[in-house]
Amino acid sequence: MKNVALFVGNDIFSWLACQDVISALNKECTFTVYFPLAKASSRLQEPAVRQLGLYERQVLNDFVFPFASRHADVCQGAYQAPQVFLAGAAVNAHRITNINDRAFISSLGNMDAVISLRCYQKFSADYVRAFSQRGKLLWNLHPGDLPHYRGVMTLFRAMMNGEERCALTLHEMDEQWDAGPVIARQPAELRYDLSFLENMLLLGIRSGAFLANQLMRVGERKPITVERQGDYRYWGFPDAQTLEQAQAVGIELVDHDAIRRHYLALFVGDAFHALAGQFAAGFDDFIRAHSHD
Repeated sequence: MKNVALFVGNDIFSWLACQDVISALNKECTFTVYFPLAKASSRLQEPAVRQLGLYERQVLNDFVFPFASRHADVCQGAYQAPQVFLAGAAVNAHRITNINDRAFISSLGNMDAVISLRCYQKFSADYVRAFSQRGKLLWNLHPGDLPHYRGVMTLFRAMMNGEERCALTLHEMDEQWDAGPVIARQPAELRYDLSFLENMLLLGIRSGAFLANQLMRVGERKPITVERQGDYRYWGFPDAQTLEQAQAVGIELVDHDAIRRHYLALFVGDAFHALAGQFAAGFDDFIRAHSHD
């Protein structure tokens, strides 16, 4: 596997997967990272779901990453802000308005693999045709156990269904959302003592190594058996009634203090780091200023 394009969402799961797979394979592969524009949802989401987005994406991009970038010389977390990490790894990165622009698709002709890490734009049939004809890889890394948990917030749906385990699923992309043939799964425990977003973080930390292993298998020409998916439900964002049911059984979307600790540990250092107090205060101020409660 030589040239790999990563299409990366603007959420924490996506960035953890991106940094880890590049760290694992940067000597074996030439990576190019694309950050597609996250298009606005066409339906009004419940306040609790919008609050989740505040923790999963907005505070990450508008406070955590800038903070880690400004203090990159003293931060001791295992992860870096994208600008800092990609520059250090000598990886080219681009922001893309429309991934389905035909000229842009043509520009990917030298890529051996195109991989979506929670890309918020749907890959068109043009990708499927172009990459299948070229014999190239077109993959999606899905944080959920396919085929039973297609869609968004699938770990939340699994928790609502009382599942003991979840999974990362790597699958080929076709013209539908999350419906292409499954290549591999990585099972993981679902933690009911943690919020949904904490479970996503833990899954994200495992995702880069899982993806790197599958890319290495292809590079070593090891046989890969795919599993065709049947016709299963696609899960959308939960409605108010479902969120009330979750609250009644003790399932939280976000634990503010826990997520702040996770972001601190991932990007800055432990609670004794010289910047810990400054980070915590800035994090709390940002959430108060932008809260959807």
